[in-house]
Amino acid sequence: MTNKSSLNNQNKTQRLVVITLLALVAVVFIVLPNYVSEPWFVDDNQTDFTPPSNTVSPSAAAEKTKYRQDAQSILAEIINVRDRLKEQAVVRWGDLEFRLALQGVDQGDEQYRYGDYQKAIETYQLSLDQLKDLESVAQQELVEAKKLSLKAIESASVTSDAELAVDRAELAIAIAPDDDEAQILVSRASNLSQLITLLAEGRYYSAQNDLGSAKAAYEKAVALDPQHIAAAAELLTTKQSITEETFRDHMSDGFVALNKLDFEQASTAFNHAGVIHPNHPSVQQALNQVASEQSQLLVDQQMIQAGTLAQQEQWQGALAIYQRLLLTDNSLTEAKVRKISVSVRASLDRQIIALLDDPLSLAESRAFYKGQTLLADAKGFANPGPRLSRQIDQLDKALQASQIPVAVIIQSDNLTQISVYKVANLGTLQQTSISLKPGLYIAAGQRAGYRDSRVEFEVSEQSPTGPIVVICSEKI
Repeated sequence: MTNKSSLNNQNKTQRLVVITLLALVAVVFIVLPNYVSEPWFVDDNQTDFTPPSNTVSPSAAAEKTKYRQDAQSILAEIINVRDRLKEQAVVRWGDLEFRLALQGVDQGDEQYRYGDYQKAIETYQLSLDQLKDLESVAQQELVEAKKLSLKAIESASVTSDAELAVDRAELAIAIAPDDDEAQILVSRASNLSQLITLLAEGRYYSAQNDLGSAKAAYEKAVALDPQHIAAAAELLTTKQSITEETFRDHMSDGFVALNKLDFEQASTAFNHAGVIHPNHPSVQQALNQVASEQSQLLVDQQMIQAGTLAQQEQWQGALAIYQRLLLTDNSLTEAKVRKISVSVRASLDRQIIALLDDPLSLAESRAFYKGQTLLADAKGFANPGPRLSRQIDQLDKALQASQIPVAVIIQSDNLTQISVYKVANLGTLQQTSISLKPGLYIAAGQRAGYRDSRVEFEVSEQSPTGPIVVICSEKI
């Protein structure tokens, strides 16, 4: 009886061990896969394998897979933002906030490892938002760093200002290495100590009224930093002071020359002063004084010269002298009177020369009538003089010649329609003669299926050296 009881107890023990082992197997294959740890970023080529389980529904497995994928997507974005922030030297301006955000990522990793994917997603998203906020802060830090660096550069007067400018510029370039403004600020800040020294030199020389040395110092400062407002302003002020000093020197030289009746030198000096200050009343007053005193010595001489030119029928030269005299002093009555008659002769002379230089223009009625009028005006002078007499003879002959037709021979191929613009349509022909007044003409030819022909020719007292040939020979 006792042996049988012991046997039953042994069988119960064996069954309990078997049941326990089966339970462990179930835990390994069903429960444990849900708690397997995964890295921050999963290779997309890896296969997400979950051992089959009779206790997990397909919909639950799919839901967990989706949560894992969402978590991985957020992690990928976190990595991108994290790397960008590192490139922007986040440790220099937002180290604490950056580390706190990364601690949130570590917390999400713990939740992920225990299979709480939805909670991990929420934690990851919070960290991602914090990192994105830091990106916005980076832009604000960049703007502020550039602002402080620029302010330190422009107001720098001691070494500490230069150090601040360099520090803020380096921070800006660390945040945005490709930012053009930041790169310029770094370059400007690196030269700031030297620029401060040059500005101090310039101010010292200005106080000693050594404007040339001051200008040289300021020019070096501007060359070192062309964008520095204070340096540019100091240089401008110094240049203006030098300009005023130069202006006064020119005016003084001008009056010294005027006292010596050296009108050319006086005018040159006053004009140099006028270049510096074009609208300065003193300059104009001085020039007027030069003109007034000089005109008393020059008017008579120039009036004699103009009269001599008029006697020689050099009307344009005489007119130019009278015009210059009147520009100098419009109150010269004798010059005004002489200018009237000389202007008439100069205008007549100019118009006759123009017609004689282009006799072919007389073929046009307007030019011909103008020539007749000019000829009549020229003949109306009682004492024409040798030049005008010669022009009267030449113009008369040119007018007569312009009305004498000249025979012109035109040849073609009896197939081309010939016309002379503004003269006549000649039709087809082998050869014909047409009388034309001297001038420029165009003969045109047309033929169906052929390119039009166009011949320009001149008719003068001398007939053309050969016939005018107009043939359309180029097929279209």
